[in-house]
Amino acid sequence: MGAMPKARVMELEAQLRTQKELLADFHQVFEHSDEAVWIYDVQSRSFRYISPGFERLFGLPVDILHSDPLAFLKVVIAEDVSFVHAAFSRSAQGEPIDIEFRISHPDGSPRRLRIRSRPTFNSQGEHVRTLNVASDLTALRAAQEAAHHLKQRLEAHPEERTQTSQLNERRLRQIIDLAPYLIYVKDLEGRYLLINRAAAAALGLTPEEVIGRRDVEVQPSSEAALHFREEDLQVIREGVTLSIREEQAQFHDGTVHTLQTIKQPLRLEGQDAPVVLGVGIDITELKQTEAALRAIEAELRRSHEELQAANAALQNAARMKDEFMATVSHELRTPLSSILGLTEALQTEMHGALNDQQRRLLKLIQTSAHDLLSLINNLIDFSRIEAGEIFLQIESFDAVALSRLAVARIAPEAESKRQRIQFASSCDRLMVEGDQLRYIQILLNLLSNAIKFTPEHGELGVLVERDAATPTARITVWDHGIGIDEEGMAHLFRPFIQLDSSLRRRYPGVGLGLALTKRLVELLGGRIVVESAPGQGSRFTVVLPLLNSSL
Repeated sequence: MGAMPKARVMELEAQLRTQKELLADFHQVFEHSDEAVWIYDVQSRSFRYISPGFERLFGLPVDILHSDPLAFLKVVIAEDVSFVHAAFSRSAQGEPIDIEFRISHPDGSPRRLRIRSRPTFNSQGEHVRTLNVASDLTALRAAQEAAHHLKQRLEAHPEERTQTSQLNERRLRQIIDLAPYLIYVKDLEGRYLLINRAAAAALGLTPEEVIGRRDVEVQPSSEAALHFREEDLQVIREGVTLSIREEQAQFHDGTVHTLQTIKQPLRLEGQDAPVVLGVGIDITELKQTEAALRAIEAELRRSHEELQAANAALQNAARMKDEFMATVSHELRTPLSSILGLTEALQTEMHGALNDQQRRLLKLIQTSAHDLLSLINNLIDFSRIEAGEIFLQIESFDAVALSRLAVARIAPEAESKRQRIQFASSCDRLMVEGDQLRYIQILLNLLSNAIKFTPEHGELGVLVERDAATPTARITVWDHGIGIDEEGMAHLFRPFIQLDSSLRRRYPGVGLGLALTKRLVELLGGRIVVESAPGQGSRFTVVLPLLNSSL
């Protein structure tokens, strides 16, 4: 049962890596977009993302939003502040908004911006995030206003067109050619009377090649040409202005672009029928940004749901593992206790005399059983700690006395390897608060580890001292053993991991002792510090807070 959750976690990790790559791609899009994008997390009241475009559009540092989500109101002109504030109040309630307003950019230039806010809801229908996209309409609106004024002037003063026709046409050509938008004039027959370079380039032609021709002759798509013709006729025949939020147009290179277009009727001197003045802005990049935001939201939502399901499965697996460990450990300890009891009984020779070989075999059985019992006890303790079910008997005790006791208990094990074990203390008494049995267990684990990795005739020991700078006790278990390299230090306290395969062959164990020791130290309110170098030995220092009376 444990394999399925593990496989599921690996699958989710792969999906998360894919999502990170996708998010990195989206991030590149946002970083270089002319639009400003920011995502507000309603529940945490913080921003998940703010693109650099915000600073370019508003002239304000990105960090200003973190302290005040409506900080951009500082640059909104006074007449529009209440309108914008009211719109964002609706947005905070989960209502989508699409507004235009004016700002005074810190560089001194007036600008006209458009902001679209879209709410995102979770599966319970709660408003969780708001996506905001802001774009600069200053040039577009200026072009539209210029075209409108030109229309009024031509209609009201036809004589000026006659007197300064060539000069006006040159100036008009210069103005519209500099504009980054698609600008054109078409007559009742659909022929182009005027077109700027940007609009002609979309058709793969020059303005001179377009003038006098109709859409059906220059548009890559005949369907699009028919559609545009219907729009033009509506403007001319009904005398209305069309504001087209979005329409698709195929450019000469085969790419499809999204345009936001305004078409309005215009009367020119010498023509009885009105003509069509059109101004279009390419919002393809903006739509891609919005699509990317929607994709991010969908992927985040899906990943969140999958992670929740995986987390539930892992919690269930962890619970079953703990139950299994508790049951198996109990069942193992019972026969082990019998084995140890019978071994000790046989060694007393109450059931008959033993020869030397039998005594050695019984001693080996007893040692192996004790090692196995110790491993089982460590497994049980580790599982209980992980499950939060371990209980401590908190009381005050003398760290010096208990440390000396731990050394005395482990001394026979060190002597069996002809090792010299030392004990030293900077004071006679050092009172700390905690669980005495767990403290002894911590020291025995560290000392057993030091004995294991110290060669025969080597040295190890315990040093107890009071920290001069802080109200803590420092208990150091040191050895002159094989030491630990930098890579090994990174994995030192991870459960069921030994430093390398060669150590696993030379030194028995499952790599649980240090992981358990670290968790026990933390349960006692302390921390463990390690200093080590290959071939020079190791120093494991347990730092525990002193009892108030010892301060």
